[in-house]
Amino acid sequence: MERFSARTIDEMGRLALHGDLRQRLGLDTGESVSFVMVGTLVIMQRADGTPAAADTDAISQMNDLGMVTLPKAMRQKLGWREGNKVALYLTDELVIIKSAG
Repeated sequence: MERFSARTIDEMGRLALHGDLRQRLGLDTGESVSFVMVGTLVIMQRADGTPAAADTDAISQMNDLGMVTLPKAMRQKLGWREGNKVALYLTDELVIIKSAG
């Protein structure tokens, strides 16, 4: 697992996905990603009908700035607020998001 970057959550609960990360996952503007919460981690992947997508807690679409919105209920449960930094870890097909603080 490779640590990819750290990102800051904005006032709308969004975080920007680095261009290289989007490219490696094959994500384009308007594509959907799924989120699953596992303990204090959020797992993000393409929402393309894969078996893991069936166990999804939430779906978000990537906007033209490469941003996805983390669901409010997830952010509240994890205590993540505007300005919090999160670390992004990349596996072959998944992004693991965890608090960087």
